[in-house]
Formats: sequence, C-alpha cells, structure tokens
Amino acid sequence: MNINYKLEGKGKTLVFIHGLSDNMVYWQPLVNNLKNHYQILRYDLRGHGSSELGNEKISMDTYVNDLLFLLDKLKIKKVNLIGFSLGSAIALDFTINHPERVSSIVLISAFYKCDNHLSEVFTSLKNSLEKGFPDFFDTILPMVLCPDMIKDNENELNSLKYMASQTANIEAYINAVDVCLNFDVENKLQCIDVPSLIIASEHDDLTPASMQKELNEKLNDSKMILLDNVKHNVLLGENIDKIHNILMDFYIKF
Repeated sequence: MNINYKLEGKGKTLVFIHGLSDNMVYWQPLVNNLKNHYQILRYDLRGHGSSELGNEKISMDTYVNDLLFLLDKLKIKKVNLIGFSLGSAIALDFTINHPERVSSIVLISAFYKCDNHLSEVFTSLKNSLEKGFPDFFDTILPMVLCPDMIKDNENELNSLKYMASQTANIEAYINAVDVCLNFDVENKLQCIDVPSLIIASEHDDLTPASMQKELNEKLNDSKMILLDNVKHNVLLGENIDKIHNILMDFYIKF
C-alpha cells in the first residue's frame, strides 16, 4: 500500500492532513515558510493525489491507521496535527485513539459529527460525484469559495476543473464522503487533553461556524479564531500569512 508523502525541515513535527478531493499540494503556501522552523510532514490520503486506494473497505480507522503506519515508518514518535475539513475529522479521531502520539491539534473548517445539515451536504456531494467530477466541482465550489472570488477567477477555476477531472479518483472521493456521513466523535471529545486551535470562517456554508463554536466549547483546552472574509476554504490570499502567524504564535507556547 503506497502512501505518497513529503518530509522536510527540522524541529518539532507538524503533520498536515488535507480535505476531500484535495492532496498535499493544498498546504504548499503554508509550508514554504513553516519548514524553516519545523519538520513538516504532508501526505496524500488514500486514493487522493499519488497515494494508492487499495482494495479494502475505507473507514475512518483506515485513515487513522495509514497515518499511524506512516509515523512508525518514519520513526516519528509525537506530532502536532493540522487538519482541514475531512483532515480535521481524521486529526480528531487519531488524537482520540492515539493520544500518546499527539502534542497538539489545529482544526481548520472542522466538524466533529455528521448532523442533519452535514448529512444533506455530504449526500449532495455523493450524488454529484456519481454523475462525474465536473458536477462535483460545480456543486462544492460555491460551498468553499465566496461569490466574488468565483467570478473574478472564472477562467482559472474552469481550467482547474478540467485538469482535476483528468486525475480524480471518484471511487476514493465517494468512499471519503461515506466516512464523513458516518463520523461522530461527540461523546469522545472529552478524551482529548492536548492544546487545540480551531480556525473557522463566519461564512462557512459547509461546516458552519456554529458547529465549530460547539467543538471549541467541548474540547478541554481549546482556542478559536474566526475569519470573516472567506468561506470553507480559508487558506486564500492574505489569510495565508495570517494563518502562518497564527500557527507560529500557537506553537511557540509549548
């Protein structure tokens, strides 16, 4: 089972976990600066990017075990997890099941259970995936980007849709959506006892700020930062430097 990854930099280890249909390139804008201060591990989830999907049924345990295998392979004993969207769910589950391996968690555009709203969202995404990647792209785009950004970058986004459709692993993405539909760690959050940081958007239509505020309240040692100029995808424009500085401030404390 091949898991594609990249390890660079020196210092305490930060592990970046991307979201549905993304790959480790998503984190490149942050890594450019952070690798000068920390050891950075990025990897592609199963069936995403250049990682193989494999033949087994995909569950949250699969994603968690893949990360554990990778850390053991690289002989990394303890890490700081940074997860975006689906990646945040994996970070939560990994921390619950392997607390001895985690020093802190950063959760971006996060969710801790699939409530009625998310069930509708993920079901719509699954239905669009069954029609093909272009339909999925058109369905999820307004959930993750503000209307002005979509309008101002129409040509670039159309090119991205075409290029991504050439390599998209629809089976892997549907499997990932199924994992999201069955995700619920609400009753286990009290087990998490490491410093936590939640980065959210006031205008997130996919994982609403209200749910992320609830998550912040349920975690034992958590801080939340709300951004107001983006939707689900917060790692854009001026927010790249802002999030970089937020992370630097967060990690310097421990």
